[in-house]
Amino acid sequence: MRKLLMLIFILPFVAFSAVGIPFLKPSLLNLKDDLEDAKRDGKYLFIMFHQEGCPFCDKMRKVTFQDKAVQEYFSKHFYMVEIDIRGANEVVDVDGKKMTERQFAHKYGVRLTPVFMFFDQKGNVVAKVPGYIEPKDFLLIGRYMVEGHYRDTNLVKFIKENKK
Repeated sequence: MRKLLMLIFILPFVAFSAVGIPFLKPSLLNLKDDLEDAKRDGKYLFIMFHQEGCPFCDKMRKVTFQDKAVQEYFSKHFYMVEIDIRGANEVVDVDGKKMTERQFAHKYGVRLTPVFMFFDQKGNVVAKVPGYIEPKDFLLIGRYMVEGHYRDTNLVKFIKENKK
């Protein structure tokens, strides 16, 4: 019976990861815990704000997130959690405050989608990037975080200087 219950609980997560986004973290939307998990695993946490019917969100999932280099790099260095900007599910922010997904998006000034919000390992927002992002640019954003450039360089400047 216990094995059956575990299977019932785990199966949806396995099915979701089979969609092809290996760095998507199964989350109960407790970002405080998700940030701790990321720190423990030597990774960074970022949020993908989305909404139903968003064509650029779908394009991110079908193009950028399916890119082999993006999958390898982001699986190694990041956890992603999705937040529906119109959602009513409870979110626990990195500071422990509870609110709905919609309130969380509003708190961070997110009105359109997709928006990608990256946290440092202390829970500070260090980059917020709107819109569809090509794989090569998404990898640059990843490098910006992992290599610590966010500490002393503006993201736009970093991308301009490193774009080939």
